[in-house]
Amino acid sequence: MDGKLATAPLPSPILPVNVTVADQPATVQYAGAAPGEVAGVMQVNIQIPAGTPSGNVPVALTIGTAASQSGVTIAVSAN
Repeated sequence: MDGKLATAPLPSPILPVNVTVADQPATVQYAGAAPGEVAGVMQVNIQIPAGTPSGNVPVALTIGTAASQSGVTIAVSAN
């Protein structure tokens, strides 16, 4: 049925999920269905690597051999 929400147990990717932020590997804390969202929406939670500079920095996601588009950035504010 269209519009069905993701429900437990939440599905997760079978292939490895990797993220880099400012060309540094980030720790993937969660990768799977987005709770409460429409089935098929994926959520990826990461830990920003220590030493990442402030500002808009490049972020890249790969799942298996599929990669996100180039030119994507994330705003980082150092404390």
